[in-house]
Amino acid sequence: MPKGIKIISKRMNLHFYAVAILVVSLLSADVMAQTPDKYTRKSISYVDALLVAGDFKISPANQQYFLDAIHTGIQIARFDYNTLPDNIQQSFKRKLADGEYTSEADIEAIINKTIVPEIIKILDINKEIRARALVSDVQKNSFIGLKAKEIGITADQLEQVMNSSFIYIPFIDTYHEKWSKNKKEVDVRIKGGVLWYHIITAENPRVEKFAKISSIGTSNANSDKDNKINGERVSAKDFAFRNAAQTLAMNLEVKTRELDMFKLMAPISEVYRRKIRFPLGRAEGVKLDDPFFVGEWIEKTNGKIHFQKSGFVRVSTVSDNHSAPGQLSQAVAIKKGDWVSGMMIVEHPRLGIDIAVKPRWFNVKIEEGAFQSDKFAVGFEKFTGGVPGIDLDFQCNIASLTKKRQSFLVVGGTGAVIPVKSRVCSRQELLNLFDIFKISVEREQENSWATYFNGYLGYMRKFYFGRFALHGETLLGAQGLSVGGKYDNKDVRIINVSVGGRVNVGLEYALNVDCNVGVFTGYNMFAPMNLWYVKYDDKEEDITNFFEENYPKISSVGPTLGFYIHFSPPAIPFNPFAMVQKSRSGF
Repeated sequence: MPKGIKIISKRMNLHFYAVAILVVSLLSADVMAQTPDKYTRKSISYVDALLVAGDFKISPANQQYFLDAIHTGIQIARFDYNTLPDNIQQSFKRKLADGEYTSEADIEAIINKTIVPEIIKILDINKEIRARALVSDVQKNSFIGLKAKEIGITADQLEQVMNSSFIYIPFIDTYHEKWSKNKKEVDVRIKGGVLWYHIITAENPRVEKFAKISSIGTSNANSDKDNKINGERVSAKDFAFRNAAQTLAMNLEVKTRELDMFKLMAPISEVYRRKIRFPLGRAEGVKLDDPFFVGEWIEKTNGKIHFQKSGFVRVSTVSDNHSAPGQLSQAVAIKKGDWVSGMMIVEHPRLGIDIAVKPRWFNVKIEEGAFQSDKFAVGFEKFTGGVPGIDLDFQCNIASLTKKRQSFLVVGGTGAVIPVKSRVCSRQELLNLFDIFKISVEREQENSWATYFNGYLGYMRKFYFGRFALHGETLLGAQGLSVGGKYDNKDVRIINVSVGGRVNVGLEYALNVDCNVGVFTGYNMFAPMNLWYVKYDDKEEDITNFFEENYPKISSVGPTLGFYIHFSPPAIPFNPFAMVQKSRSGF
C-alpha cells in the first residue's frame, strides 16, 4: 500500500509540475505578447498650419518660420513623412480663420470638423478594398486612382494618407514681448507645442488624440545690433522670436522622442564585457554618445508591464543600417548590470546639452595705479590673493561632427567678487594726493570691492572608465573687472578687459545617467591689458594713462581648482549656443 501511495504521489507531483510549467509558459507568453519589442518605423503626416490660441498676433513670416523650425525639429530619422493634400489643409485653415479660438477644445473641434472627416473618408477606402476582395496590385491601384478623382486629390496623395499612422499640428498658446525703457532691447517668450493624433485604420476608422507636448522658448535682441538670421537682416523683435522658436523646436524634438509610441528600443544582440551590440543605427537617427537604459520587461503585482532597469550605456559606434540593413551598433556600459543577449535597451532622450555648475578658487593680482578721463580720475589699490568664484558651463555634445566620442563645445562664464579698493575722484584731487596710489578710507567715493566676470568658449573631451571619467578642456575668452561709482552725482562704470585662456583636467563620477559630480584643477592665463571701458552718465568716455605705465594692471595667472556637478536636462528655456549657431536649423 505505501508503495502504491508513493507512486500516486509521484504521478501527482509530475502532473503538478507539468501544469505549473504550462501555466508559467502561458503567463510568460502573455507577458511577452504585451511587452514592446524592437522599434518599428512610424509614418507621419502634418498640417502646415499654426494654431494660435490667444489674443496676440504673429506676422505671417514669423508663423512660417515657426512652422519650419517645428517641422525641422520633429521630422527625425525614425519617421517616414507624408504631407496632407492641399484641399484638406486649406479646409482646416479656412475654418481656423473664421473666428478666434482660445482653447484646446475649440481647436480640437475644428480638427474634428475639417481634417478628421477627410482622413476617415480616405481610410474608408481600405475597408472598401477589403470588402471588394481586391487582391492584385493592378486592381488596388485602379481602385485607388478612381477614388482619388472622386475626393479631388492625386492617387499618390491618397496612398500617402492611407499609409500614415500619425498626424501632428503645431500650436502657440502664449506669446510675451517686453521692451526696455529706451525701446532698444526686447525679450520674447513663446509657449507652444504639438498636438499628436493617431490614425486608427481598424474596422471603425477614426483619428484619436494621444498626446499633447509643449515647451517654452525665450530670447532677446537689441535693435542697435546687426540682427541677421540665415544672412537676412531682420528686426530685433523678429530676431528674438525666431531664436525662441529654434529653442522651442529643439525642446519639442526631445519631447517627441520621449513619447512611448516613438521611443527607440531593441533587444541586445551581443554582450562582450562592457560592450553591447544592438540592431539600431543611422536609419533610426542613433548618434554617438546617445544614452540607453538596459533592462527587461517584468509584470508587476497589479498586472502592469514595467521596464526594470539594470544600468545604462552610451553609444560608441553607429552602424550604417540605412545602406546595409542588419548591421549592429555598439554601446559601452557606464553602469553595468548582469546583462545577457535578449535583454532590452530603451532610449533615454536628451538634448545633448549638459549644464555644469563649478565652484572654484583662483588667483587674482591687481597692481596699484590710476588713469584719467577728461572729467575725472580713477585709482586702484594693490591686491594679490586667491578668491572664490563660480563657473556656469553649457557643454554641447559635438561627437557627431568630430566623430570622436564625448566631444563637447563649451560656452560658459565665471562670476566672482574681488576685495580691492578703488576710487573715482577729480583729476586735481588725485594729483594733490601725497601718494597718488594711496586711496583714503575717509574719502566719499571709495569702493571696497569689484565684480569679476569671465566669458569663454572651448573644447572638452571626456574618457569613461566605467562610472568614472577623466576630462580635459581648453578654453579661450575674456575676463573683466568692473567697479561703479558716482562723480558729480552721475553714475560711473569702469571695466578693465583682458583676453587669455585656461586649461582644465578633471575626474568625475556618474551618479546616474543624467548627473555627474567631480573635481578639477587647471591653470588661468589672463595677463594684464591696458584695455578700459568707461561709461559716465550713460555715455562712453575716452581715457588716457596716468603717469605713462602706472595704470592699474589686472591679471589672473596661476592655478585654479574646484569641484562641480553637471546634469543633462530634457529641455532648456533658451539656447546658449544661438550666437555660435547662426543657423535656423539648430541642432
